[in-house]
Amino acid sequence: MNKLHTGSVYPWQTELEEFIEQLDERLENGLNRVDDGWTHQRKLAVLEKLVRAYTPHQEENGAIIDPHSDSERYYSTPSYALAAAVLVKEGRHDLLESAAAALTHSIACVVEERAPDHHPDFFPIMMMGAYRLLKNLLPEQATAWKQQLSRIQPEDTYIFTMSKMKNPNRMINWNAIMMSGEYMRAAEGIAADAEWMETYIRSYHLPRFTGLGLYEDGPLDRPNSPFAYDIVTRFHLGVMLESGYDGGCATELRDHLRKGALSSLLALSPHGEIPPRGRSAQHQWNEAAAAFVFTTHAQQAFAAGEHGLAGAFRRAADLCWQAIGRWQTADGKLHIVRNHYSSEARHGFEVYSNHTCYSLWTAAALAYTLLHGADVERISPSLIPAEIGSRVLETDGWFQTVIATVDGQQMLVQTSVNDPYNIPGIVRIQRSTLPPLIGPSSAGHADRGFTGFAKGDIFPLSYTPAWQTEDGKWHSLSEGIPGTLEFDRDGGIDPLDGGGSVQMEQSSASNGATDFTLLWKGPFPGVWEIRTHFRQVPGKIEVTYELQGNIQAVGALIPLMAYDGRERSTIHHVMSTGEEKESIRVEYAGASLEVIPATEGTNVVWPEELASVACRNGLLKGARLECEGSRISFIIRLPE
Repeated sequence: MNKLHTGSVYPWQTELEEFIEQLDERLENGLNRVDDGWTHQRKLAVLEKLVRAYTPHQEENGAIIDPHSDSERYYSTPSYALAAAVLVKEGRHDLLESAAAALTHSIACVVEERAPDHHPDFFPIMMMGAYRLLKNLLPEQATAWKQQLSRIQPEDTYIFTMSKMKNPNRMINWNAIMMSGEYMRAAEGIAADAEWMETYIRSYHLPRFTGLGLYEDGPLDRPNSPFAYDIVTRFHLGVMLESGYDGGCATELRDHLRKGALSSLLALSPHGEIPPRGRSAQHQWNEAAAAFVFTTHAQQAFAAGEHGLAGAFRRAADLCWQAIGRWQTADGKLHIVRNHYSSEARHGFEVYSNHTCYSLWTAAALAYTLLHGADVERISPSLIPAEIGSRVLETDGWFQTVIATVDGQQMLVQTSVNDPYNIPGIVRIQRSTLPPLIGPSSAGHADRGFTGFAKGDIFPLSYTPAWQTEDGKWHSLSEGIPGTLEFDRDGGIDPLDGGGSVQMEQSSASNGATDFTLLWKGPFPGVWEIRTHFRQVPGKIEVTYELQGNIQAVGALIPLMAYDGRERSTIHHVMSTGEEKESIRVEYAGASLEVIPATEGTNVVWPEELASVACRNGLLKGARLECEGSRISFIIRLPE
């Protein structure tokens, strides 16, 4: 494998090289090819079905109207314009007039400063993409479009600019999103130049990248680092580079995006999903942005002679398409969050989530993926890191996540201890042979933050240690450590607020297994130190918690998938015949998962407060394992 084209150290270089060696060995033995069936035509069918679902909702003036709020929302219309324009390029000429009308309306919204929901910064990347595709097909309209587009003055027209905000902390993803489209406007000769962007990129965006190439969104002094806004910002900057950006920051930016693509590849789940931490998690557009990143980097790797890596990137992109396609309904629309509740229920939606907007933004990102992925068809898909080999990866910056994978299986542990929106513990388990949600695939919350739920209680429920203090009360690590400042969902969390620390005490990955120990230090109620040990092999995770403190009993919280908005699981409390040994079995979507206590004398208890806990995927039901002493172990069995 070629080394990264950068002088700096890539933190996951060893694990990456081991993965590439495994791929190369398989390639030499003729085992590297994966026939996943995700051809260009199949991807195009997903996109077309999604776009045509909204064509009936277009008004005469070109605006796309959200059927749930009966109004135009956010950047639905320019997203539709781009996606429809890509379909026109693919031969769906009956959409030409519709795409053009949407583009005309979108340009007017920006120029006349009436963008729906005050989101003009999201328009230019979609408008310019559509303009480039349609201008030669409709030359007279293109003249009018160009005249209108030339009226835009970025510092006055958009919201997240220094002229408006006068605050470097506010130069977040919005600003990068706006610049990606503004570069294309300059490249078309409609704007004077793109030199003004260099200061923004150099001063406000390059400093946000971690060593892993992950983009930390939020205030510079305490970014809140959602994975969704990492991937979406890298998507937009990637579109800018693919569109020809070669300014003074291009080389450094390209290196960051290369690292970020590699990190996303190593972190992707066997079901094609990025990690769930932070706001907007498990929205379908996360994986749409990732599909673009993986597709473009597959082509770059192939051009560089990195054929094994190119195949893995291609497979990762295909899995992202699959992850989205799994949630496309018969009428072509999407469940924009990974549950089966009705769109009206808004279960797992953020306060700003909108069904039409996020369906069409997903369509637009997938459209850009097809537009810039013309050469990906010649790359044969090969296995991704979550499907082959063993590794334990700890994110840098403030992403606070440990990712452990063995062949076809992945577990995620969040390590934030003072963030009520991102609680600590195992928050996701996925295995390729099981339904994605059974693990479960998301945790509860201590504070809902941006997220709303139709049903269920707000409770910090994850796989995490629990204990009973001398006053008889039960506590858990998932409660975290209260900070001295009130939780600010917009401002982010200072990881040092409230005290406490987490460190990786040991980790290893070999021979089809991962093994790691995290040391958590208080202040926790009655406890000052917690060790959590995780050993994983395909089909099984062994968990041990050891606590130091003044406690009456030790325990473990167990989150169980209960309801996805359509299908309920069956949860069995099992007593082994002839033995005083209890266990739990969950049956869901034709599969099962078992939790088996491994410490003698453990009891399974069903606390009332855990009967119905809200999560993005629906509802969880929580159990608590309890036993005497300060140490407890259990096994999570994931049978095929």
